[in-house]
Amino acid sequence: MDRQHWGASAFRIVYNRGTNIHFRGEVAMLNENVLWEGKPFNYGFPSFTRYQITERRAIVERGILTKRREEIQLYRIRDISLKRNLLERMLKFGDITIFSTDTTTPTYTLRNIRDSITVSDLLSQAAENARLKYRAQELTEIQVQ
Repeated sequence: MDRQHWGASAFRIVYNRGTNIHFRGEVAMLNENVLWEGKPFNYGFPSFTRYQITERRAIVERGILTKRREEIQLYRIRDISLKRNLLERMLKFGDITIFSTDTTTPTYTLRNIRDSITVSDLLSQAAENARLKYRAQELTEIQVQ
């Protein structure tokens, strides 16, 4: 049976498996480790986009008044591509493109990421760990004989 604890501005649901979900305002936070968090480099202009990589998913949140949030489960990631031109290599940032089996966003680009090589490697390793953890396997070709 689920138990609910009510607080002043937050509540917590405790499931039998031990998963805690904390609600604060409109944001739901699962107890998962955040591996990386950042914003795009916009040459000094403000950015209203926030990227987050946890051990389960990649989260993109954008907007000022109307927030749009997209999530890609890491075990769905098929491939990761990194693009950096000469200026981006000198300033150590680049664009990371995620190719996934996600139905809503099969291709997503994290733009102007600082230290993009490290973030790309971290995302690749986290995706591999998620595939092993959830025992997700990809069927790319089916041959009928």
